[in-house]
Amino acid sequence: MDPRIEKIRQLLNELDVETANAPKGDAGFSALELPDIIGEIVDDLQPILTAYDAAFYWFLFRHSIAKDGNPQIRVSRSSLRRAVVKSSYTNAAENNISIGKVQDTLHALEEIGAIQKLGEPNRQGTLYRVLIPDEIEACRKFRAERIAEETALFPINNKGQHERRMQVFERDGYKCRHCEKQLTRFTATTDYVKSPQEGGDESAENLLTTCADCNSRSRENAS
Repeated sequence: MDPRIEKIRQLLNELDVETANAPKGDAGFSALELPDIIGEIVDDLQPILTAYDAAFYWFLFRHSIAKDGNPQIRVSRSSLRRAVVKSSYTNAAENNISIGKVQDTLHALEEIGAIQKLGEPNRQGTLYRVLIPDEIEACRKFRAERIAEETALFPINNKGQHERRMQVFERDGYKCRHCEKQLTRFTATTDYVKSPQEGGDESAENLLTTCADCNSRSRENAS
């Protein structure tokens, strides 16, 4: 068999494996969501990262979600060793880092929950999924503490309703309960399990997280 054909077949098999291992809902983020996601990273993720962690996360984010909306990226430790230092620091030659430091930093980001390894490495590197703050438990905890402090200084109107919506979003992991699209706290909406016309109430137990499209379709079907 032609070696080139065999190589193409091998690459196609690897793509099939990656697709099978991809988390549900990884259809990608839209450009309209990027400003909100970046704001969340600055507010809720960067404060809990070291300088190296932040530099690596921003590099991975910039070349995945910020590039085309796809949260998955394949990288090797050697390429990260060169690219992150070159893009994040001045005098890159004087700021060279070891492969071991790259490995430790990636492991630290995995421990925090900022990235998720999706498979074993191959010749092109390791496939990772870059997570956003609404998916990261440590960020949600930090945000809750920050918002509590801010709310004490700047009270929120309709505080009960706001807290109930946030409780629903947290419970559902900021994912649409219908299509499983990953959302942010700015794009998530709530819908009823049982509508008020059917006797449903406004409790968190009767609410679920939905994206705008599924929410719209649900209301159209109910009308």
